[in-house]
Amino acid sequence: MKANEEYLTEMYQKYTEVAKGKYKDEFYQMKFKESKRKPLKMVATFVLTIVVMVGIAYATNIRNTQEEKKIWKEPERHEWVEHEMMTEEEVSKCLSEEEAKNLGSQVLLKIGLEGETIQSMQLQKNFFSKENEWQMASQKATITLEAETGKLKSIQVPTWNYKIPYDYGITRQEAKEVAKELLEKYRPQGDTGEYELVKLTRNMETDEASYIWYAQFNKKYEDLLNPYEEIQIGWIPTINGIYSLSIKRGVYEKNPEKIKKEKAIEIAKEKDKQIEPEKVIRGVEAEVRIRQMNEEVYLRENYKEEYDNHEFLKYGTTQFQTEERVRKVWCVVLTYDEENKSDTEKYTYFVDCTTGEIIGGHWWSDLDNEKIMREDPYNFAGKD
Repeated sequence: MKANEEYLTEMYQKYTEVAKGKYKDEFYQMKFKESKRKPLKMVATFVLTIVVMVGIAYATNIRNTQEEKKIWKEPERHEWVEHEMMTEEEVSKCLSEEEAKNLGSQVLLKIGLEGETIQSMQLQKNFFSKENEWQMASQKATITLEAETGKLKSIQVPTWNYKIPYDYGITRQEAKEVAKELLEKYRPQGDTGEYELVKLTRNMETDEASYIWYAQFNKKYEDLLNPYEEIQIGWIPTINGIYSLSIKRGVYEKNPEKIKKEKAIEIAKEKDKQIEPEKVIRGVEAEVRIRQMNEEVYLRENYKEEYDNHEFLKYGTTQFQTEERVRKVWCVVLTYDEENKSDTEKYTYFVDCTTGEIIGGHWWSDLDNEKIMREDPYNFAGKD
């Protein structure tokens, strides 16, 4: 029979194929009798040992995986500062003035404003989002760039900078085609993803009278739209001069759908029962959507009086901020049976499709809002 150490080595190699190399020290510390055991019995002992150890390893892996799945973190609390200044560390991570100016000049060329130069620029923190931005202006346009990356956030070019032709009216179908052409021209470099036209509007009541058209595109992932990866374009018809352009880059994490609809509804109803024990739920809807994590349910649960009275919308009050993660969720809409109220109250919970955690929500129905947008008489994106 093989020497004990040699035999152990062979068995350990087989064990590692299953247990991924874990618990090597514990394995070699085991004591085995070589000469007094029959080979079959010894093999059986090894098999049993391996099964037990692999079971422990598997259970540990499952536990670790479940811990890794949890994505929700308690929102950070801070006091709202009207004119918050950038720190030295933040400034050090931003593009230099020269780098930002060069990128701004390239934007001017891309939108057809040859000969324009950047005349003023400022590095600052956005009042609402608290993101660091380079704000700059030429004689005809204003431009906003992400301060750290230099990526374009928005452009504004007032209409008086264009010579608008007398006959500027176009049809809705023509506006659709132009919108798609402008999307391809101004989409971020290297972005080859599919976008869907979700909104097409004009600034006047008729096509003929409208001298600005607006198109809104959302990035598409199979049958889902990501409203946080969005490109909005406003343009002057016939000359196709850019009036406005904004780009949102809330990247979708593409988390898998593991939570079933029934489970998501159960999770939302249980949370709602804890927060609103007196409310009676008379209707439930649930559909999968792409949504961004927010602090709404956290506030509703932990600061109910202030949340119900919309105190957190007032400037100068305490603010809470979550991570801006964009995930696949179940939008679970609960309709309450409210007596003596003409308007029906609804609340939407965002139940993460992978972890089952509630990662946000708000007062109103996400699903109703989508229907209203589609039925908007000024929204021609989905009508032929």
